[in-house]
Amino acid sequence: MEKKDIGLMPEQVRVSGEFNANYQDDDNMATVTITPGTAEKTIETMDGVEMISTTVATHSANGDADLALDSHQNGNVANCIHRDNDSTFGASSEKRQSDARKHKQPLAWCKWIINRPKMMFSIMLCFNLSFPVITIILILCGETVFPTVFNDLPLQLTDDDQWLRYVAWNARNDEFTKYNHNVTTTGASGFRTSMENPIYILYEKPNGNVFTKENLQAMRDLEDELISKANYTDFCQLDAGGECKKPVSLVRYFDGTYAAFGSIFNDTEFDNIPVVLDAANSSPFLKSAIQFHFSKDTVIDVANGIAEAPITRSIIPLGWPLEGYTNEDKMETVQANFITSTYNSYFQNLFSNGYRQMNIIYYSRPLWQATLDSQITIDTILVAGSFVFIFCFVWFQTGSLWIAGFAVLGIMTSFCSANLFYRYILDFRFFGTFHILSIFIILGIGADDIFVFMDTWKSTGFEVYPGLEYRLSDAYRRASITMLVTSLTTAVAFFVSATSPLLGVKSFGLFAGVLVLVNYVTVITFLPTVIITYHNFWSNCSCCCCFKCTKSAQSSGKRLQKKRTIVRFFMGPYFRFVTHRIWRWVILLFFVVIISIFSYFATKLRPQEEAVQVFGESSNFVQFERKMVKAFKSSSSDMNKEVYIVWGLKNQDLSSCHHTDHRCEGQTVWDNSFDLNPLPSQQAMKDFCTRLRNLTVEEGERLHVQRDVVTGKVAVKCFIDDMYQFYESLELQELPNSTDLNMPIKENKIRSIMETSPDVFDLSALHETFYRYFETGLAYWLTSGYTGQSNADKIELQNMIGEEIDKRDTASIKSGTDVFGTRLRYVAFKVKTTLAYGSLGYEEGIPIVNSWEDFINTEMSKMPPSVDGAFQCTCEGINLFDYLKVQKTLSDNAVKGVVLGLAIAFPLLVLTTTNIILGTMATVSIALTTWCVIAVIPMAGWKLGVLESLNIGLIVGLAVDYVVHLAEGYRLSRKQDRLGKLNDMLEHVGISVVSGAATTLGASAFMLPAEILFFKQFAIFLFCTIGFSLIFSLGLFTTMLGMIGPEGHTGSLNVFYYWLIGRKKTDVKCDHCNGKGFHGDQPDCKVIRSPANATLTRRSVYEIGDRETAL
Repeated sequence: MEKKDIGLMPEQVRVSGEFNANYQDDDNMATVTITPGTAEKTIETMDGVEMISTTVATHSANGDADLALDSHQNGNVANCIHRDNDSTFGASSEKRQSDARKHKQPLAWCKWIINRPKMMFSIMLCFNLSFPVITIILILCGETVFPTVFNDLPLQLTDDDQWLRYVAWNARNDEFTKYNHNVTTTGASGFRTSMENPIYILYEKPNGNVFTKENLQAMRDLEDELISKANYTDFCQLDAGGECKKPVSLVRYFDGTYAAFGSIFNDTEFDNIPVVLDAANSSPFLKSAIQFHFSKDTVIDVANGIAEAPITRSIIPLGWPLEGYTNEDKMETVQANFITSTYNSYFQNLFSNGYRQMNIIYYSRPLWQATLDSQITIDTILVAGSFVFIFCFVWFQTGSLWIAGFAVLGIMTSFCSANLFYRYILDFRFFGTFHILSIFIILGIGADDIFVFMDTWKSTGFEVYPGLEYRLSDAYRRASITMLVTSLTTAVAFFVSATSPLLGVKSFGLFAGVLVLVNYVTVITFLPTVIITYHNFWSNCSCCCCFKCTKSAQSSGKRLQKKRTIVRFFMGPYFRFVTHRIWRWVILLFFVVIISIFSYFATKLRPQEEAVQVFGESSNFVQFERKMVKAFKSSSSDMNKEVYIVWGLKNQDLSSCHHTDHRCEGQTVWDNSFDLNPLPSQQAMKDFCTRLRNLTVEEGERLHVQRDVVTGKVAVKCFIDDMYQFYESLELQELPNSTDLNMPIKENKIRSIMETSPDVFDLSALHETFYRYFETGLAYWLTSGYTGQSNADKIELQNMIGEEIDKRDTASIKSGTDVFGTRLRYVAFKVKTTLAYGSLGYEEGIPIVNSWEDFINTEMSKMPPSVDGAFQCTCEGINLFDYLKVQKTLSDNAVKGVVLGLAIAFPLLVLTTTNIILGTMATVSIALTTWCVIAVIPMAGWKLGVLESLNIGLIVGLAVDYVVHLAEGYRLSRKQDRLGKLNDMLEHVGISVVSGAATTLGASAFMLPAEILFFKQFAIFLFCTIGFSLIFSLGLFTTMLGMIGPEGHTGSLNVFYYWLIGRKKTDVKCDHCNGKGFHGDQPDCKVIRSPANATLTRRSVYEIGDRETAL
């Protein structure tokens, strides 16, 4: 007789008395009678086919029986089971669905891995290794695979006027051959006449006085020692006589340098300090200069013999350009090597130990760069420590060096593959510091994915499957969906940053988003092959130090049980804690208090006024910048920004630049209407210069201009003023006394000068249409009549004047190699301000920028057409006006990134969890995490600056992982009540969440001691983001799920979907319903009928082979 399993799904049924079960398929019908206590029944069908069903019965306290039908589906069975009377199922539905899940058709990918584990592992290993190999080959072929730029963070608004003007000015001499007249300083041949990379020294006596005899003597001795260093005379700045200039120091007012202004300034023993300082401060010739050395707390009282200040400063001047070099980069390298080799260790010792009871703080750009390079090397060791920690933790959690090694290898290869996609498919040519730090982000995310897959795989080890391919498929389906949700939400949060106009932010957001998605693909394709290979060949082995494989004394089951201690904790004590009727309210109160406290601090967040800091608070260079801005009075020698007013240039054309080449200077756009030969234009320029010098007090305050402490005039550099003064004082003996040589320059005036200088000008070379008379007068002024006698001011002014050879008008002078009759392409005025880089934030600074823009536009509207096209910019050094706008853009982008990230995360979470309640709760958790991390900024004493804004953009992307894991675990639970779902969630996902968080927290903790502020702040933000994400997800989110988590179909999007397709709640899903996918008449069903005396509480419909239970 043929035997056949009746194909009933396992279930738990509470009955009273005898229970009859009818079985029906296409050809057979049978009835089985089950009574309490029955162990096994054999049923013979009408056509002679025998059906066997195993039943297990136990009596309950009230005499009823709990019957579990434990059967396996084989042969030809129907598609659904329907109980036509109301019955109590209890937990039986979950058991039914669990078995359906375990018997679901295996995935083809998993079958390939199971059937050919070694081959699939080898293929995937070679595939992943191919990306590093391709990267190496491209590098060897000369490709710039990693276009690294670590010494610059491109945060320029490339479409903004301030940036385009800045580039236009700095690239002005690249598009044409600028002609420089022979403007030199007598005796110095022009070399080392300008100051470049000077060494600033601050002498500080906190709560003391640096203006004492002992301290001034110490200053003199230290400065003499510094300028006595070997080879100093080869790099010092030269004076008009070709000698090394003395340090710019308070000592100069005592050593006789200014004795020409009075004998009082020859006090070499420092006996009359108050008198000398007061005399210098009262002299119209010295007052402006001595202000540089006075702090805001300086007190000079001659009557009482008091001269006090807690701090003063000096400068060791170094010259530029260097003789014997034509390449500026080479010059910079040579000068920097001298400064660092001679002074670096010396000043580090001075900063640490002081000098004769005074604190010494110093700055020079080469010394700053040398310290940065050295500190990066040290901090890189911490970075390596983070990587080692992550590897070891993954090893510990997985319990296998094989799995840990190849899993981390997969993460690293995903970095290479993501970079190839980013570099060549997306065509990005910038790879900066943030891109390197994304390694830590992906190590944390990748480790999290590894733990999810491994914990899911381990949990399947406690269940019975028809085969290993079924087990792998079950684990694969569950883990891959969970990882997809977290990877997708994280990637989208990073992609939000890609909308920023700033290349440094945009490129990182794009790269990080791509990296997260590539890592997901790597984990779901490579990790299963690693796990199965380990399971088949290594799981029962342990390796000793000699690498000899021996059988492990501990069975895999015991090892699994041991490693599930934390799982039992989440299922038991923790579950009871968060669902306790009293403790859950205590938990909510705790979070209300925490959120309130952090909300208070979040409201204290303010924009950063200071410059971007590279080092920590205790660093010499941070202290220097702060004291230079806050401790001293404004003076003409300060490093305050100068506003350039430029004619002859327009905004730079960057259309030819690659969209990620932040160093491209594009094409110069000339203002061809610019011309100073018309007399009204010359007079308008002169009047405008006078207008600048005589700004009203209100205008000066609005524009923040610096005034001369003696005259009260605005500090302005106008070449036109110098020209006017030159020609007003010009006397030529050959000309009659009545000849007017004053400006504006006319043709007859210049011709008169040319006629009286036949040894210089060859009038016969001039054609009838010669036009460049203004340029001829300009050259005559710059070269002091082609005498070769000039001064440093004219060297500076010539840098603001651009001339080129005119093919028609330019001619050579008779004596010497100079020319006249050039074409003037651009000129500029300079106005010194009280603004310093790092002294103000965008809230105060942008109104100043707008005031300058309005002022220039208004003044230009009054100018003649040939000179009405000027623009303003902070064109030298750091572009302050552009930086202020960048500050605002970063701040706005940080807010926009958070809001947009949450706005995108919400619908994404609702769709992926298929439940609006679950998605909303998860989004609230992410929002609260973000809010608290933002509050850390003012709590730590920081303000919203460049680094803080950049890091805020990462919060949403990093905060989604854990709460999404939990939400997905809640959704996938087979239970229908919230507490059952919550318990399942904690059982299956809790350990993955804790493991993933521990990995990232540990890695970031290694970077906390870093001295480079960029690394340190990134570590703090990473630590806080992951910490708060863990607290809010396992604390608040979990507690709220236990109280108001959706049950059954509450909040489910499936209800809406069923409504759209016309499916009713009473319909049953099936596979053979003419393609409809569900039916209401329930054809071809097995029917289990319960007796009249069964306990009836629910009506339920179950489907074989499907996870869903329709109530």
